Amino acid sequence: MTPTHTWRWLSIPILLGGLALGLRSASGDDASGGDAPTGMLTFMAADVTTCPQGFRVATEAQGRLVVGVTDADAVGKLIGTALTNQEDRTHVHSFQTAVDLPYKSISAANGGNGQGAKAARYTNDGNTEPAATGLPFVQLVGCVKQ
Repeated sequence: MTPTHTWRWLSIPILLGGLALGLRSASGDDASGGDAPTGMLTFMAADVTTCPQGFRVATEAQGRLVVGVTDADAVGKLIGTALTNQEDRTHVHSFQTAVDLPYKSISAANGGNGQGAKAARYTNDGNTEPAATGLPFVQLVGCVKQ
């Protein structure tokens, strides 16, 4: 995907956000957000660094992945620690493995099979090395309608 496609994709929510805010023209005739409901969360375009009049910075969303919920009790819950500026936090995964090696008869061999793996169940567990996600992301100003 080229950067042009990425920005076209990003322009869809930005355009819809502009429509939801009641913006009438590119000249900024009505940037008050008068048509937006109180509490609405919106993200500004990448070149916008402040919230428009009638909005406040959504500090509760800074450094966090915002997800939609269907359970009213889950609204506003903060899980974990917010990411810092441009952080790609490392993480680990735990694992458990098991391998069953069957018995193999070695006919006409000179002596026992002391060099191969003995028939048994072999298990191992532990944690992976810490690694970053490496996922691409964009940082935008989140604003809440007051």
